[in-house]
Amino acid sequence: MTLNIKFNTATAVARLPVRGFLLAASCLLSACEAGPPPFTEAQVLGGVEVPVETLNHGQKLFNRYCASCHGYDGGGKGPAARNLEARDFRAAHFLYKSTPGDELPTDGDLANTIKQGRVDKGMPAWGGLRDDDVRAVVSYIKTFSPRWREAQPSAPAPTAP
Repeated sequence: MTLNIKFNTATAVARLPVRGFLLAASCLLSACEAGPPPFTEAQVLGGVEVPVETLNHGQKLFNRYCASCHGYDGGGKGPAARNLEARDFRAAHFLYKSTPGDELPTDGDLANTIKQGRVDKGMPAWGGLRDDDVRAVVSYIKTFSPRWREAQPSAPAPTAP
């Protein structure tokens, strides 16, 4: 019995770069979802219990849209923040808010900053995100600082009419 196997070297060699590219692209795309492990239980943030599903959804969106500047740890030192002054969410000091002094911003303040961005400071506007996605990111941002665990409830993020 004889096996008749045809091997086309040109085709195999031509496909290697494509396969390599696809593998590299897959690794890069999965890196956009990398970061800390998911949450396993709800947390009380700003006096409100946030479900684990919301926190994990917010984490996924934050990792995709925000971590390149703010870092996976929220410290403001992501790889794309070299020439920017990205906020360090761990310290919970926010510039764009309606609350006085060192008070934490409202959910609406954070949502407005996410949706409108600070283009003059290098932060893009994420106005295309759905309201529930923005609320999930707002909730996730609160997990970076212990100040939110001690805070009282704030006004909820506004919803579109």
